[in-house]
Amino acid sequence: METILYFSTSSTRGGAHMTYVGAQAEATKRGVHLQFVDRRPEPELVRELDRLWHPVGQIAYCGGVWNDIDERTFGSTPVVLVDHDPNRPFPSAFSILHDSARTGRIAAKELLSTGFRNFAYVAQPGILHWSEERARAFEQTVRMHGAEFRKMETHGLLKWDVAWTRKMRAFLRSLPRPCALFASCDMVAVEVLAAAREIGLEVPGQLAVLGVDDNAELCENAVPTLSSIVPDFRRAGAMAVEAVIGMAGGRGSGGAAPAAHRVALYGDLGVERRASTRPLASHDAVAAKALALIRLKAREGLRPAQVAALFPCSRRMADRRFRKAVGHSIGDEIHAVQLAEAQRLLADPERQLKVVSDFCGFGSPGSLRNFFRRETGMSLSAWRHGHRP
Repeated sequence: METILYFSTSSTRGGAHMTYVGAQAEATKRGVHLQFVDRRPEPELVRELDRLWHPVGQIAYCGGVWNDIDERTFGSTPVVLVDHDPNRPFPSAFSILHDSARTGRIAAKELLSTGFRNFAYVAQPGILHWSEERARAFEQTVRMHGAEFRKMETHGLLKWDVAWTRKMRAFLRSLPRPCALFASCDMVAVEVLAAAREIGLEVPGQLAVLGVDDNAELCENAVPTLSSIVPDFRRAGAMAVEAVIGMAGGRGSGGAAPAAHRVALYGDLGVERRASTRPLASHDAVAAKALALIRLKAREGLRPAQVAALFPCSRRMADRRFRKAVGHSIGDEIHAVQLAEAQRLLADPERQLKVVSDFCGFGSPGSLRNFFRRETGMSLSAWRHGHRP
């Protein structure tokens, strides 16, 4: 069995882990052994591993951290880099990059839907290509809609130090209210929430906050819980394996043609909506409880009547109270959660429709098809075709 070496930092969660899961699944499907190496690729280490495994290719998950890898590290073996800074030349490698500009546009669309007219962006300290791309696309999109935009400059700051914290609080105080804020990643978004709490900003009433990565450990334990854009990390891993096999001349892949391009982009699966971007128009505790129930149970076939039963009034009045607090009906909220989950699952072309329909709370693939066409105006097959990398 042919082997591909996979270099990455050890992780049991987050983007690094999900990228490896996607790569492992693709390697298994193609009959290739993917050997995980929990170390940074260095020339001497790579030479030793080459002698041991005789790999057909190598993958390095850079994750925005390993951007200074020397091109001579890997010798003549085909190399694929995942999320390596495109501004750092590495012409012999195939590069898999997150479509950060598209992420910025998704963030703008999501936050514009809250009805806010003021928008802000906070980057991680330092100059990171993906953060800058997200900021540019986000700013361009919100300004295109005539909205106001502000950005917190982080150049020259050290990550999470006292100066960073002080500047964050000062920036948040300066924002017009209400304001919708896009953070470059979940770690930054969590810091924003903490700073907002310290200076007394109400989230999401005065400040809606959206992150990227959907790191469940961070998002679910944030106060309030953090909404986040979900990158298709699994697809990135699968693409990396596909590229290695293509560069190796199709060995182990049934004669697949060599890769035609040196760069490929992977996208996002949607937005996991949580409390940080769901402003309630009124302080309705029952409506907030209903919203939490929908987020938890919508994928299990939850019915509007079950949600309305939480309210001490008629079904009609319950829907009115929910609409006043959230901005749309109970049924619309259930459908939004189901649609987001269906799109996330459908992004995997190998996943059967019966699995998707069952997991999202539909009785059959036919019901899922009808629902999806009604909500998006597209057939399932057309949507899947349009979301292939």
